[in-house]
Amino acid sequence: MKKQQIRRRRLVQGLALTGTLSAFGIPLSLLAQDGLVTHMLTDRITLVSGAGSNVVLFRGNDGITVVDSGSAAMANALARTIRDFAGAAPVTTLFNTHWHQDHTGGNEAICEMGAHIVAHENTRLWLTADFDVEWRNTSHSPRPETALPDITFYESGAKDLGGETVQYFHYEQAHTDGDIALFFPDSNVLVAGGLMSDGTYPITDIATGGWIGGLIQANTAMLALANDATVIVPENGPVRTKAELQAQYDMLIDLYATMKALIQDGLTGQNMLDRGITAPYDATWGDPTEFLLETYRGMWAHTSDMGGFI
Repeated sequence: MKKQQIRRRRLVQGLALTGTLSAFGIPLSLLAQDGLVTHMLTDRITLVSGAGSNVVLFRGNDGITVVDSGSAAMANALARTIRDFAGAAPVTTLFNTHWHQDHTGGNEAICEMGAHIVAHENTRLWLTADFDVEWRNTSHSPRPETALPDITFYESGAKDLGGETVQYFHYEQAHTDGDIALFFPDSNVLVAGGLMSDGTYPITDIATGGWIGGLIQANTAMLALANDATVIVPENGPVRTKAELQAQYDMLIDLYATMKALIQDGLTGQNMLDRGITAPYDATWGDPTEFLLETYRGMWAHTSDMGGFI
């Protein structure tokens, strides 16, 4: 029964992706393999969904670039899909948008193809550490050497991928403290990673440096990059539009202001849940529990950034 539910969910995600891509005027040619769904976004860029996180493949003149590597459970299936996509071309580069295991679980498999792993230095540090993440109720141990980024950076930059230069932007303390978004300007594709949710409330991972103020700043910057034709790839699920990114930003701004005022009045995160302060948004964004509790904890950790209001 569980496997059937997973298959149905992946089919629904694929159908939702089809409908969203139709809105951009992109031809609807889905290919399902090993539980994964691939879709050509441009003549160079293909999206793979169902891997644990969205994975993006770019075909450059000199080889294949991969953005995120999905979960460990889907690593072998993803590797087969990448090989099929690559053909005779080498797989040269893997970008990690942040450290979370549903975005880095296939690092080892893609490293074995010969790829260099590129990420912010903070992402590498989390992949080498022992720590707990309370909101996910998980403990993490250091990953093997083949899973670790071997090319890291501290600031935003750009990289020539052979036919197009990708711009990567680091946003401090947003979803985590190592988040990057990648923008392919010639293709007008923005890969947002954990900085844009799959249509559920976005979570700021305070255990590894995230908080709502940083996520708002990241969303502000991505809105400035995008236009109405930009295809935005979120952390999971269907591609999104600038209008949907704007809706996430507007929700975050509103709830940030509401929560700040209520914290000043002495309310806890649980108090806010009990009051139902997210009710106007729940029909769109779903269960607010993790979002509210983690956001509350993050705001307490950043009182100085908020003017020392407590």
